[in-house]
Amino acid sequence: MSKQPLNDPVAEEAIGWLVQIQSGDFSPAQQQALDEWRGTSAHHRQVYAQLLAGLDQLKASPWRGRSSAQLLRSLEQPNSRRAFLRTSLCALGLAAGAGWGWRFEDAGQTYATGTAERRSWQLADGSTLKLNARSEVVSTQAGDAHSLELRTGEMLVNLLRPLQVKTRAAHISATTGRLMLSEQDGAMRLVTLDADAVLHFDGGAQQRVAMHQSTLFDHQRILTQVPMAATETAWLDGWLVVRNQTLASVVEAIRPYRKGIVRLDAAVAQLRVSGRFPLDDARQTLEALEQSLPIRVTQWGGVLVLIGARA
Repeated sequence: MSKQPLNDPVAEEAIGWLVQIQSGDFSPAQQQALDEWRGTSAHHRQVYAQLLAGLDQLKASPWRGRSSAQLLRSLEQPNSRRAFLRTSLCALGLAAGAGWGWRFEDAGQTYATGTAERRSWQLADGSTLKLNARSEVVSTQAGDAHSLELRTGEMLVNLLRPLQVKTRAAHISATTGRLMLSEQDGAMRLVTLDADAVLHFDGGAQQRVAMHQSTLFDHQRILTQVPMAATETAWLDGWLVVRNQTLASVVEAIRPYRKGIVRLDAAVAQLRVSGRFPLDDARQTLEALEQSLPIRVTQWGGVLVLIGARA
């Protein structure tokens, strides 16, 4: 079993909500957005409830003597949030119920990133793993066989030896070179940057994918395949580069870099977008989109963004 420190994007977001509520300036629209956020999954509801219940208990922790408002203000920096969750929640036994803190993976090691966070790791075999924001990968080793499982988000792996990558759709096998995988529109997208790969589908079917291809697939077949774009890896440097893509796809790329709810009106979701946008400044990106498209962007602090047609 391997021990890994906390890195739960949902916990990060829950603290952000509590900070907003404690500020005293919490509008009905923000409350509605919070209700939607809590309704996203049982994990969201459990994390939020555990944090809320833990505030009083934390007054007897290393944050002894601070009021709830002081405690929440102290968590506004990401490093403070991680320290809070790791040392205090785990010490109080709250982490076990919510699945945070020191995570034990029976089958391998978990790598994860939070909101607006990109990270790189060198794996045991010398290969390199890079994750986009709000992503999670589990690495397992069985004898000489090494595999990765993309659970959520986007990853790039530079292989030095044969590897299998598991997804919620097909499995991918490759020998050496760079592969990129991400979730897209309910399916998975594989970009063979400089490596050939094989897709293994349910039922035993296989399909070879040549290098320099962008391939969308599900658990049964390849859905689309086009030559990869030269800007596929722009996110590694903090950029989103798009050419004639939908506003919906651009918003999906921004979501992992912004806390809270980003709500896009279906009436404008299919507008076409081209440009180069900074991922690490989501506010600037949204303002640039508003200036170049017939849309109105309403931002409620760091909690809620509404994107709709311009009146």
